Parts: sequence; structure tokens; C-alpha cells
Amino acid sequence: MKIDRVKIKNFKSLRDVDLTLSNLALLTGVNSSGKSSFIQALLLLKQNQNNLIQLSHYEMMNKLRTENIKIFEDFKVVADNTFLIMDDKYVSLGEYKDILYQDVYNENIEIKIFENNKYLKINYNSDLKINIEQAITSGMLTYNLFLKDFQYICTDRISPQRTYSLSELDIKANLIGLRGEYTAHYLSENKNKSLLIEKLKHKNSKTSQLLENTSLWLGEISENIDIDSTVNPSQNNATLSYSYKYSNGKTNKYNPLNVGFGITYVLPIIVAILKSKPDDLIIIENPESHLHPAGQAKIAELCAIASSCGVQIIVETHSDHFLNAIRVATKKGLLEPEESSIYYFRKDRDELETKINEINIDKYGNIDNYPKGFFDEWDNKLDELLGL
Repeated sequence: MKIDRVKIKNFKSLRDVDLTLSNLALLTGVNSSGKSSFIQALLLLKQNQNNLIQLSHYEMMNKLRTENIKIFEDFKVVADNTFLIMDDKYVSLGEYKDILYQDVYNENIEIKIFENNKYLKINYNSDLKINIEQAITSGMLTYNLFLKDFQYICTDRISPQRTYSLSELDIKANLIGLRGEYTAHYLSENKNKSLLIEKLKHKNSKTSQLLENTSLWLGEISENIDIDSTVNPSQNNATLSYSYKYSNGKTNKYNPLNVGFGITYVLPIIVAILKSKPDDLIIIENPESHLHPAGQAKIAELCAIASSCGVQIIVETHSDHFLNAIRVATKKGLLEPEESSIYYFRKDRDELETKINEINIDKYGNIDNYPKGFFDEWDNKLDELLGL
């Protein structure tokens, strides 16, 4: 099930937020305004997944056994006998006081995710004990956040290197690592695998194979580029190589250190989207990093196509080029207006609490409102240049 709504209370600067999520959700705003906190709240659930599932299953079965309730009836399951994992694979958040909204003392942190009228609510108290409440028919394992191939790509992605790590466990789970560190390994193992979403096939591709389409979408960033990857079992690593295709043939192969930094930095994002299937959840931080404006727009177009095919993507971005490309995709009909949601995170002067403006795109690509600070720096500087 896709997550279509998220409520968060008392988590960092998120005192009380309630956001509806479409297939493509853009989180925008100035630095330290709460965007990353929203993502961290979801990742905290993912990080505690095993405990949550075990608790939920135990309490559900106990309630069914002791109260003679049919398995398809809708009722609440509550459990509170395990502890919150604060520092692990997805997030490292320190102590409970570091994530509790500063101006509350006796209140719990609450994170609630919805799919239609089904929900899962998690409360964390100061003892780091987890309290779970859910409708039994929702089933935790059915939320896309908790599926094994949920993909998160953090802002600190892989940089150009001579070799990259291997992970059979991640590759078998259809994952490329949080930093995209197993992208080379994944491409080597799955280069001939067909894309699961036909519309993600590049317009110039002769096949639906992953490697060819990765090269062609990467070619939208750096024209005529071609990519290859190889696993070296004897050295326990994988390598990436790039070449360029011209009318008189190909150039020599170059290792990632000898091409532009942004090429390797964006590669995990392209692969994460191309390997996706409908109902998957992908969270991407700052896809625009180290890309020129046209490249940022192409990544946004790729996200729009995937979202229109049922992939749920949450993007944290500071890029007006990314936003404008989504507007153009909507005007072209690649993405329906209801398939995207945009939120502008801000903090008013002298306030701790994050405030959020919802912004909508209509079928013509127009935006319904521009709150102060929402991608308006271009106009501000232009006014200064014109002396206005």
C-alpha cells in the first residue's frame, strides 16, 4: 500500500504536521526548516521495522485468540514492550531529547501513516518504548515503506572511485545501498534485465534492458556517454567505466575519476528509478546535486514518468529547475496534477515550529500560490539589478 498521508507530532521542529502524499511529493524550503526531519521520521519507522512487525503480529494474534475476533474485522492493536532503535542503518539521531520538540515535556512523539482509512500509529515516549496502534486489516507488511526493496538514496552519495563495494544481500533484495554504493554491482548483475515499467524506456533505446537505458538517461546529463560495470570476484569489488560514442566510434574507457563528478553522483538515482515497479517507494535527497540545470530537469522528468506509472517518490530538493520541470511535465500530460504534491517548509522569525505551505500545480503547469521564500531568489536579485 502507498502511504497517502503522514501525521507527525513533536518530532524535532515538526510540532504538529499533517501532509497528504501523492505519487510524487516534493519537499522544498530553506535549510534547517524541517524537510530532512520529515524524511527521518519515516526512516525511523523503517529502522524499527523488525520490532514493530514482531510486536504487531504478537499482539494481533493474542487479541484474535483471547477475544475471538475474526481476522478481517477492523480493530485496534496496541503494543508497548520494546525499545526504539535510535542509531542504526537508516538514521543516527542520538538521544530522545535530541528528537523531541523543544517546548514540550510530557508529550510523546507520534508518527502516523495512512492508506485510505487504514493506519499505523507509533508513539515513542521518553523511555524509548514503542507504542503501536493499528487497524488489523492494514497489515504492516503491506505498506511500501516496509517492503524489502524500499529504496532510500541519501544526499551523501557515492563519489567517483576506482572500485566499489559488493553486497550479494542487497543485490538479491533489489537494492543499491543508501548511498548508491552497490550501484556498480547491481548494474553488473542486472545489466540485461528488462525494465518493469515500459514507459521508463528511453526514447532512443532499442531494448528495455537496464544497462542500455541507464546509459541513455545518463546521456541526458552528459551527451553520448556509455556506461559499463564489471564485478571482479578475485578482488572482491566492482568497477564502473565510461566511454563516449561518436560517429567514428567510441572513445577509450575512462574510470569515474576521469569524468565529471556529477555523472557518478547522479547514477544511483537513475538506477533506483529504472529498477522500480508500481507501488514502490523511493525517497531521494537533493537529486540536483552537482548537476547543471538541464540535467536537473531531466532527472525531474524521469521522476515524473515513474510517478505517473504508480511509483511513489518523495524528493527533498532546493532546485527551481527540478520544480519547473515537474510543472512542464504536468503541462505536457506526463503527470496528472493530482499525481504530485509540493510542500514548502519554513520557520517564521523567532519560532521553533516548522510551518508548511501546500502548493498545487494545475494542468497548465501553473502554481496556485507563491509563499515568500519559495524559489523567489531569481526575482529578488533581478529586482535588485533593475533597481526596483
